[in-house]
Amino acid sequence: MFTQLAYGIKDIMIYNNKIYISYTDEIEQNCFNISLLEGKISNRDIINFKYFFKPNSCIKKDIEQNFSLHQSGGRIINIDNDNLLVSVGEFRSRLLAQNTESINGKIIKINKKNKNINIVSTGHRNPQGLLLEKETGYIYASEHGPKGGDEINIIMDKNKIPNFGW
Repeated sequence: MFTQLAYGIKDIMIYNNKIYISYTDEIEQNCFNISLLEGKISNRDIINFKYFFKPNSCIKKDIEQNFSLHQSGGRIINIDNDNLLVSVGEFRSRLLAQNTESINGKIIKINKKNKNINIVSTGHRNPQGLLLEKETGYIYASEHGPKGGDEINIIMDKNKIPNFGW
């Protein structure tokens, strides 16, 4: 059965008095994906959050081995004043990592102003770590393999969408 530990907040990022939270969102009944909330930090004790990003698609929860909340990704990093990166897992729906119409199994860039999305890399199972090396512009992404076999992927070419094969 599914454990409550898999639900919930995946990452938190603060940038320019705004807080971004990624979490496992039930988009519709028994259908999940990663969403992002945004809130403005002020001198008050309360932060009002609103959706920053909510995908149009979701992955149905079933009792077979085609779904896992643990494979959701959710890492957020800021890359400049206008954009952030988010890792999105494939929730054990493995074919989504190679589906060009899906954000799942991808690292995506989201523009903070117009919310446009661009795929940065594809073919990921469960990308959890992200780091932008400012000097080179390289993005390092770590992800968990199914039985060990964790990997670190390096995204070097901004003009090409690399496919890491999952």
